[in-house]
Parts: sequence; structure tokens; C-alpha cells
Amino acid sequence: MQVAEPGATGRTSTRPPLVRLQDITKRFGTLTANDGVTFDITRARIVALLGENGAGKTTAMNVLAGIYCPDAGSIAIDGRILELGSPRTSVAAGIGMVHQNFKLVETLSGEENISLAIDRGGFWRRSRPNERVAALLADLGFNLNLSARVWQMSLAHRQQLEILRTLAVGARILLLDEPTSVLSPFESKALFAILRNIASSGRSVIVSSHKLAEVLDVANDVIIMRQGKVVHRGGAQDSDAASLVKLIVGDRVVARSTRPATAVGNIILKIDRLTVLDDFDLGAVRDVSFELHAGELVALIGVTGNGQSELIDAIGGMRPITAGQIIVPRVSRWRGFAFIPAEHLGTGLSPNLSIADNSILGRQRDAPFNRIWLNVATVKARARDVTARFGVEADLAAPVRRLSGGNLQRVLLGRELMGDPDLVVADYPTRGLDIAAAAQIRSALVARANAGAAVLISSEELDESFAIATRLLVMHRGQIVADLQPADVDTDLMTTGRA
Repeated sequence: MQVAEPGATGRTSTRPPLVRLQDITKRFGTLTANDGVTFDITRARIVALLGENGAGKTTAMNVLAGIYCPDAGSIAIDGRILELGSPRTSVAAGIGMVHQNFKLVETLSGEENISLAIDRGGFWRRSRPNERVAALLADLGFNLNLSARVWQMSLAHRQQLEILRTLAVGARILLLDEPTSVLSPFESKALFAILRNIASSGRSVIVSSHKLAEVLDVANDVIIMRQGKVVHRGGAQDSDAASLVKLIVGDRVVARSTRPATAVGNIILKIDRLTVLDDFDLGAVRDVSFELHAGELVALIGVTGNGQSELIDAIGGMRPITAGQIIVPRVSRWRGFAFIPAEHLGTGLSPNLSIADNSILGRQRDAPFNRIWLNVATVKARARDVTARFGVEADLAAPVRRLSGGNLQRVLLGRELMGDPDLVVADYPTRGLDIAAAAQIRSALVARANAGAAVLISSEELDESFAIATRLLVMHRGQIVADLQPADVDTDLMTTGRA
């Protein structure tokens, strides 16, 4: 089937779309990540691919890039069927992907990194930059010093280098996974200017992002995925952030918590007019105040990037505060406080230490460890208790980095919940976990609150927050705009700050 497509003169063309995904299905074990995904991408367009975590966005992009081979379906580029599951074939067809985690060699220069992609390191045979690269720099508005080493570049310049390298290979379809997650608002605007230039040159761009206001500012078209399926295709000019949120979350928010909605105990945590800066010295959290009581499970919700993670990090001592107070009148930092950061490996757990050593990391002052020398047998006994709590079966002497993501989170939570803390603070504790592991983690947090602890979580999964929380704090632009029971929350609050 051919579709009408705008031509340069305003007339329509009967050429096939630049990209067509048809009934793409991809399974990982019992999980169906993509379920009959079908959409078209036309030329010279910027397309926003939206959805919650786990909706299947990144899987669809990885299938298009040849990183994953789907179980069913087809992809056509310019009407020609693409060989599936072959990155080399996808690159040859003009598909290039810029991942959230950059794939650059930091000790090499920008020019050398580009050369690795276009002529496998033949930079040592050349005395001047590649002419195609120089033309791209001039035409698309990049601001890069290609003689600089990657480690000397800012994150924004590294991202520009990734994009430039991908285009230099000949990409006509550019895939960007969460491109603004490492950028300041000013850098994001510069990136969007570059993307507009790329689209105006006849290429197409697919942007996966959680930041709805940003992508609506730059996108021509919107595709929304939910639970592995495409549920909406439309023009960005006909959309607004509030309507997109409703399409993204669907009807599932009707499943509200049935746990007691009132505070049942003393104040465990008090946040008083707290202000916290983000990595770009901007006000990520601005004048926030709230109280958390014993027996409550409170969830911070909102569109990603509205200050939830910075607030959690500040409470956990990982980010300095510039104004206000964090008051924990009844909690000992070493004995009564559990903190689960968003990054399991590298922040919550030390990759090269053994599972046994990680099981007491940060708890060395707890009895029976509060002595000059640690007793190996005691450490191993604690490790067995930690791993048994959530059913982790592994060699306790092995480096913790060898564990799967689910088991990493189980070890981290097992360690933090050991000793039954009075205050539990967790940033997206089920990030990246499968259904069974996520359910196990949620059950543990609910059990802790039911036992009288105060639990505060931030989560990007609305289902999760609505299902287990007794209160919801809605964050918008660094402030708490509502403190409500789950039954009273309207998703408009998360995008507009107003009910």
C-alpha cells in the first residue's frame, strides 16, 4: 500500500513511506515487549515516540536498528523489505541510532571516533578531515571541535558527536533514545535546533522521550505506545501534554490503593521549605514542604524531570540542599533509615565487591559489625540472610556485578530493609525489573509500611503508585502542586500543575 506524502511543492507524492513497521512482535520469554507494532515514518519529519517505561518504545527502536530480531512482522525502507536482526543491514539502509548511553571511545578525538565508524580507523592515513563530515558540520549547525578528545567534551558535545558520526555513515533515519536526559534546558533547545536542521535536509528523526512539553515543541508527529502496542498516531500540532498523558496511561489509573488513607503514627520525616539544585545549578526542587508519618506509603509522581529524583537524592544525602531543612526526629541514620537510589550498581552497590561485602555496605556500624575488625563468618551470615529474604541464589564470594538487574535490586533492598528501618526512601525501586521481581519489591515496601515504617517512593510507573500508595504528592516544575489521596488525582496535575 502506498500513502500520500507531502512533496517539496506542496503536492502529494505516491511514493511509499520512508519507513514502515508492519505487525512487529518481539517477546522476551513470557514478556511481549512489542505486540503487532505498526506505523509509518514519512520523509523530513520529526516523530515523538511516547509511552511509559516498559511500553515497548526502546524495543521497537532496537528492532528498527537491527539490534533485536523480532519474532514476527516486517520493516520496509523506501518500500524495500529490510533484513531483520542485522545492525549492518540497518546501517546500510540508512538507519542510525544514538543510544542514551553514548558509544564513544573517550581517549580518542572526535575525528578519530567518526573515522572508526566510516572507514574503520583510517584516520591515521588522512592528513585532513573527511569532506563529508566538514559539510555536515557547516550545514546542520553543529558546534564541535573535532580535534578534542571525547573526555574533554561536555555531555552536549558528546551527543552532537554521536549524531554527527551517525549521519556521517549515511543515516537518513535517526533514532534518539531519551536524548535530553543528560542535557540542561538550554542544551536541549540547541539540540532541537539541530534536529530541525536535520529534518529540513530531508532526513527523518524518531525521538523517544518522557518530556512531553519538550518533544511537542520540536515534533511534527506523535506515536504513543502502551503495553507493547501502538495506541495513537497523530500530528503534534493537534496534541497537548495533558491529552497525551491520558493516552499514555490509558484507563489503568482507575485501580486505586485500598490501603488506609490516613496517617497512623508520629511524624517520621519532615521536609521544610526545601530547595535543591540540579546538575546544571537550576532549581530542580523549589520551596517544597511536606510531612511523612509512620504507617504511610507516599509516592512522588509527575512527568519525568520535574524534581522527583533530585528530592529523593537530597533526602538520601546524595545531593546538597541550598535552603530549607530535612528533619528526621525519630530516626537514626545508621539504624533506622533505608535508602534505595535509582542507580543500583555503582551507587547502591559496589560492582567489584562481593555479594557478601555489599550486604553490609553502609551498615558496618550496625551490631554485630561495630568493631575494629569484621568477622568473616558474621559477614557471610548476614549475606545469607539478605539474599534469602528475596530468594537470591548466588555465590556470595562473586562480584555483585555478575547478578542480573532483578537480583541486584533484591540484594540492595534486602540489605536496606534488614533490621526493619523506620524510614524507607526509594527512587523508582522497580526500574527495569520484570513483573515478578517488581511485584516482590512492591510487596516488601507495603509490608514495611504496614509494620509501622514511613515509606517514600518516587516512581515513573503510575500503576505502581496508584496501587500501593496511601498518599500521592504531585510534582510539577520542582514544586508539590497537590497532596492527595489516590482516588482524587487527575493526570492533568502532572502536566499543567493545575487540576
